[in-house]
Amino acid sequence: MKTICFSANTSWYLYNFERDTILELIKRGFQVCCIAPRDDYSVRLVEELGVIYIQLDMDNSGNHPGKDLKTAWDLLKSYRQCKPLVAFQFTIKNNIYGTLAARVLGVPVVNNISGLGTAFIHPGWVGRIVRSLYRISQPFAYQVFCQNSDDYELLISRKLITSNKLKLLPGAGVDIKRFRPVKQPTVNDRFQFLYVGRMLGDKGLRELVEAYAMLKSKDIPAELKLVGFADAKNKTAIPLQELQSWQKQNGIEWLGASDTIEEVLAQADCVVLPSYREGLPVSLLEACAMALPVIATDVPGCRSVVTHYENGLLCKPKDPVSLYEAMLTMFNLPDHTRLEMGQKGREHVTRNYCKSLVIDAYVKVVERLAHEEHAHSD
Repeated sequence: MKTICFSANTSWYLYNFERDTILELIKRGFQVCCIAPRDDYSVRLVEELGVIYIQLDMDNSGNHPGKDLKTAWDLLKSYRQCKPLVAFQFTIKNNIYGTLAARVLGVPVVNNISGLGTAFIHPGWVGRIVRSLYRISQPFAYQVFCQNSDDYELLISRKLITSNKLKLLPGAGVDIKRFRPVKQPTVNDRFQFLYVGRMLGDKGLRELVEAYAMLKSKDIPAELKLVGFADAKNKTAIPLQELQSWQKQNGIEWLGASDTIEEVLAQADCVVLPSYREGLPVSLLEACAMALPVIATDVPGCRSVVTHYENGLLCKPKDPVSLYEAMLTMFNLPDHTRLEMGQKGREHVTRNYCKSLVIDAYVKVVERLAHEEHAHSD
């Protein structure tokens, strides 16, 4: 039985975003090994999906060379133990150090760049190092997926990855059967704006809270729900004390993380993502799949999903006034217009971002490598 590895910086990531692909590969007779730091989802990977699990020690927030070298060494040991047909890698450090480790062993790797993240948003020595490490490591990858055309062009123009190895992939894909239009009746007369994602400054949360305060100053009957975990290890994480202070404002509620996000989405009137930059935002794709209108910043990733005045509204990044104006416009739109936006969003996601498209892309890579290995053994 051939083994396929999946590696990321959290078990949560593999369980929530790669679960369907893992199950499909197991169904096809492959053994799957997940390599990631231990968290609340490690056991679920084993017990619910039936994978082999290898714990990976990793400092997600730091840039200590010694710790990163140990991560590379641990990945090398893991790949030596599993002897995989291919290793699918996700998140920056896994993409970089996993590729270098796999190169030593001759293991093919497929990297997924879900977004160029903090290192590309903020200039400085950390960003330069990350870009240099990408330039050094990615030529050794068998294939690299990225999730939007802006990132594709940037990776090529900066010579981080060659065009023959880089392909566009529609994110993690959306399960359009799980995420379907099932709008629940409004509990009160307040219009509900919803943010779904990590509690990070780079997601534009401070601008969102400021824009919401402007709405409230105009006596707009609206509330703001925030859903997602406080990622304390991220450099732009919103401090817990600040999150708690937001909840003291009338109409704002932070709900924490949710494993049944479709039930939360069903209560919303509009999903808002004022991020500074994205790969391909899952929260927008899931909202569109549920036929909800959306508001997002006009930045890479977001504008791949949202077409202004078609399935949602775009606003300027890092601009609370522009965001406020978009939220006010959305609130004042006729119900039938918001309904039409939601329907167009559903059509867009079904056509371009269905989960099956992503699974098929991974399966084709596995089949191609299996064929190449068989031909080589003959």
